[in-house]
Amino acid sequence: MTVDQNTLRRRGTGLRAHDPARSYGGYTLYTPIAGDGRIHLVDIEGKPAHTWNSPHPPGRQAQLLPNGNLFYAAKDTSGPSLFPIWDVYHGGIFQELAPDSTVLREVRHPFHHHDASILRNGNLLISTVEPLDPADAARIRGGIPGSEAAGGVIYGDVVLELTWDGEVVWRWAAIEHLDPEEVPLNPHFAREHWPMANTVNELADGGIVVGFRSASTAVAVDRADGSVRWSIGPDVLAQQHHPHELPGGTILVFDNGTYRDTTSVPYSRVLELDPATGEEVWSYEDNPPQNFYSPYMSSAQRLPNGNTFIAEGSFGRLFEVTPEGDVVWEFVIPEFGSFSEGTGLESSRGAQNSVFRAYRYAAEQLPWL
Repeated sequence: MTVDQNTLRRRGTGLRAHDPARSYGGYTLYTPIAGDGRIHLVDIEGKPAHTWNSPHPPGRQAQLLPNGNLFYAAKDTSGPSLFPIWDVYHGGIFQELAPDSTVLREVRHPFHHHDASILRNGNLLISTVEPLDPADAARIRGGIPGSEAAGGVIYGDVVLELTWDGEVVWRWAAIEHLDPEEVPLNPHFAREHWPMANTVNELADGGIVVGFRSASTAVAVDRADGSVRWSIGPDVLAQQHHPHELPGGTILVFDNGTYRDTTSVPYSRVLELDPATGEEVWSYEDNPPQNFYSPYMSSAQRLPNGNTFIAEGSFGRLFEVTPEGDVVWEFVIPEFGSFSEGTGLESSRGAQNSVFRAYRYAAEQLPWL
């Protein structure tokens, strides 16, 4: 018998656990990050319920819109290559897809990377980069010495509000509103990109949450003047993903924990935080903690019944926990894919089932299904 040499696949894929009495139920949406453009929806038993097909590989993720269509952030493989890892995490194509995968509308931006979301006014909110001028680049602190992009360039994050016609109607540049002395790069990250935004989404009052992985910092931005209302930094967070506001005003975030200063053992956790103080309102971690760990990507979603749906993104493990921390549903993504060689990122080698994020939806959010 031939032994499968992929460790994750050998451990088992598909539905691994289900407690129907305590699970929220519904349908789970995920987009294999190393896939070819197929977006999957599975039912609560882990069985395929629907698939969208795009000719473009994922830039990062897909999610359902209130009208039942799909918002898909895809990768423009013909776009510019700024530095090796850019080829892994850039996107550039934004599409609204009908259930039959018909493209209803599309817009592109060549310097988009990581996250994109739809604002309540229907426009897009996207993370992009622009090269810093040499004087500003000299102000950037931390990171691996000598790891700037070609020519010593450092790219800075710029958040844009973009119409579906491609018009930029709002712009926020990190270098204009954050002090590099106060938001240094973690010493393990390259200096080619500061502070590396991986999350952009809207607050209930119209402000914007931006999460910066390489600086272990999440901030809330005032739309009127660009000022930072609150900031939660590396004293609480460690290479976090997906900070977003819950209905009560707290912030839910996946805290990856690769370089957490307070422990020698890397582990992940999900935190619900008071944004004014950074104090924990609720948290989930495994026991022992290292049993739950994703060094990059990942997300968390609070469900209507109070449970939390979690994507341990690096390893394609999707699971649901109760407020008490009991696992009541678990699914391991069975689709594996590989990135091309030369990405400049060791974690992008080999076949993997990783996802940037995943989402759970109720049946009534899929009226066409």
